[in-house]
Amino acid sequence: MNAPIVFRRMAAAWIVLVVLGAGSARADVTFIVNTVLDLADDNTNDGLCHTSAGTCSLRAAITQANHWSNPEYAIINLPAGNYVLSIPVPFGAVDDEAVGDLNLTTALIAGQRIVILGQSAASTIIDANHVGSVFAIAQGRPATISHVTIRGGNSPFSGGGIRNEGDLTLFRSIVENNTAHTYGGGIDNFQGALLVKSSTIRSNDAHEGGGIDTFGIGNRVEILASTVSDNHAYQGGGIYNDGDQLFVVNSTVSANTADDNGGGIYSRIATFIYNSTIVDNDADDDHDQTGGSGGGIYAESGSRSLVVNSLIAANYATGYVNENDCQGILEVYGWNLFGDDGAFCSFSGNGASSHGLITPSTIGPLQDNGGSTWTHALLPGSQAIDSTYDNLGCVDENLTPLPDDQRGGSRPFGVRCDVGAYEYGAVTDRIFSNGFE
Repeated sequence: MNAPIVFRRMAAAWIVLVVLGAGSARADVTFIVNTVLDLADDNTNDGLCHTSAGTCSLRAAITQANHWSNPEYAIINLPAGNYVLSIPVPFGAVDDEAVGDLNLTTALIAGQRIVILGQSAASTIIDANHVGSVFAIAQGRPATISHVTIRGGNSPFSGGGIRNEGDLTLFRSIVENNTAHTYGGGIDNFQGALLVKSSTIRSNDAHEGGGIDTFGIGNRVEILASTVSDNHAYQGGGIYNDGDQLFVVNSTVSANTADDNGGGIYSRIATFIYNSTIVDNDADDDHDQTGGSGGGIYAESGSRSLVVNSLIAANYATGYVNENDCQGILEVYGWNLFGDDGAFCSFSGNGASSHGLITPSTIGPLQDNGGSTWTHALLPGSQAIDSTYDNLGCVDENLTPLPDDQRGGSRPFGVRCDVGAYEYGAVTDRIFSNGFE
């Protein structure tokens, strides 16, 4: 009986090492949740996760972590289970720690981080049950959410799944089936720092930024080895970028739809895309008279949209009728492949020497090809295989070589690195494809 418990503790420690760095495994406090019921903490000042029922709930653990005043980490261990939020905000009351969404408040000491660590995204579910958002991360709050699924959020404003104003890392998690009436159906990053790593943002809905919306001056959002798919919005079906710096690295943006512009990505300020795959997105999905364009990427006039070694193909406008990979000016470097050769956009940077055509039928469907997220495989004969330039290859935003593809398969496999997020022929380990089981 003790062996599984020991294993889980070792696995939890390993995950903290991976997410936070080798020097951050030690924590001053750990709260172990032992009930799926949504209950408030009965004494916020005693340092104990304890409800009136004598249990430690997720809400109570977060409340105690909010009040932790030491500079080390507050880790919340969340076992497998379905954690349904059930305490609505009373009419006229304030949405605080005890009611509504799960509030991660401003740290009492600068740098003090809350870590919420589930068992796996497949088995640890946090569901808002449409009573509000799921998480709200306050300004100045460092936080890590790992190995969970976040779903069922419904916000009348922004951030159906997560509203982030702090410094949030989302690792090996899923954000799905959330709705916001304005910005960020899955995640609204409002003047915060956001890292989405090895995660999936899917089937969310909002007015702007169905999957992710980002806004702010000087903020940084990085989507790394992740998939943004099947989200919907009026503009920016997958991602709406109204922030200073959005980096999409080794990631997939697929099957997102917008009723207006930017089926996959709407770039309003500065977007930087490296070795990513943007496929099967649609603009003007509602076929209305106002139209819409930029099925894959819509680069607003005056914005900067930089693309390096990426695959942008089989994107459409007008309800998957007209091929429309991009709209606006793309600054291209390395070797990039398009399905329609950018018929509706122009190219700066290295221009014609950095883009060519790919046959869309050589790109496989979005599916489980190994790793923790779904990808589009390259099929035999694809022009994306072994076609990046030797002097650049597959790199991130720091021009550092990417050792793996999105799935974790070694790059390069073959003569040269492949264009996009998938390395043809690379083998991945499927044992932990959904996290620790």
